[in-house]
Amino acid sequence: MIIRVNRQRTLRRWGLALAAVLTLICSAFLVSPASADAFDDCASGKLCLYDASGGGGERRDFPLGDNRETYDGGWDDRALSAMNNTTHWACFSTGGAYGGTVKPVPPGAAVEFPAATASSHKLAPSSAHCFTGYERCPDNRVCTFTEANGRGTMTVHLPATDPATKNYGNSYGAEAAPTSAWNRTQKHVCFYPEPTYTGTWTGSDEKKFGAYVVLRGDSVTVPAPFAGTFHSHELVATTGDCQ
Repeated sequence: MIIRVNRQRTLRRWGLALAAVLTLICSAFLVSPASADAFDDCASGKLCLYDASGGGGERRDFPLGDNRETYDGGWDDRALSAMNNTTHWACFSTGGAYGGTVKPVPPGAAVEFPAATASSHKLAPSSAHCFTGYERCPDNRVCTFTEANGRGTMTVHLPATDPATKNYGNSYGAEAAPTSAWNRTQKHVCFYPEPTYTGTWTGSDEKKFGAYVVLRGDSVTVPAPFAGTFHSHELVATTGDCQ
């Protein structure tokens, strides 16, 4: 049996889950409008990080488009406050590559961090975009991610021809299995639990599954019982070509 991703149903479920996550996350830290005195050195169009509370201490500026999956210059886990003086939402993450806990800050607002935990950020057109990292995946590639919704470390797969199947694919070997994936190719992707493009899964009803398929153009956060089990994939013209 082959499992195919139903994109519309997945998106509806993701929307409900996202609303609940937003409610919890936004109550976990302090976001407030900027006062006339605090953060007044942050120029228009810039996201400003400070290594002291209230816009004090040393400042680091980032213009729109300067998204950082990691901070250099000793700024990882250093900022204690920030001012978002841009037209976009500032999306702070406690992990590198937009992983960990997300802290969205609206345009024109300042934020006080309870502890210096910011390890990456991006500027996004809406708060919902703070909770996904799929946009990093280049066209015509299969991208896998270590966290849900395209967040965390991303691997861009360059397909190699498998000599046995003659299909284009990649084997991950002993690498950690991805948590989410985006198929930006013109073919379908068949994921397998073994590095040899084979294997089966057993569902709660004892049914056997031989491949997990992500259709062309679709993205997915991998559900149970498949989560944490992908160790290879191949690109196929039709889903019937999966092993």
